[in-house]
Amino acid sequence: MAQGMPPHVVPAYGSLSMDRNDVQPGFQSTIPKIVFLNYYRCARHMTKKPAYRDLFPGALEMMILQTLRRKPMHGYALAQHIKQISDDLLQVEEGSLYPALQRMLKTGWLQSEMGISPKGRPVRIFKVTRAGAQHLEKEISSFEQMFAGITRVLSIAGS
Repeated sequence: MAQGMPPHVVPAYGSLSMDRNDVQPGFQSTIPKIVFLNYYRCARHMTKKPAYRDLFPGALEMMILQTLRRKPMHGYALAQHIKQISDDLLQVEEGSLYPALQRMLKTGWLQSEMGISPKGRPVRIFKVTRAGAQHLEKEISSFEQMFAGITRVLSIAGS
């Protein structure tokens, strides 16, 4: 971790491989907090107990880009979609989602326009740009490589 930074702030790197050469000077990001719901077996039924976990850098952005690539939507709908698709295992908090959306607008990965929600309220609709789609493809490839390495280590460690 860089010296002089609060413990919850880490440099944001351009790829999941954390290549320090990809860092944009002065660009920092907090690691998004996400609620990960663990299932615990009780005497009569399964219950969910929230556990707050940090995501690896780029994970929230990757989920946002993948979701918005399929369909443009506003922030609340985006958070609900991620929660639903993950079978209620992931709940993106507003304090992580909206700053991430703003960073992604600034970097050119997203663009937005005003729209109307199903309840008739004005909302900001986000959609992925060409640069965002290209970034997503690189991140997915990097994530798959990282996941393959972790899987190899866990399978060897477990034997």
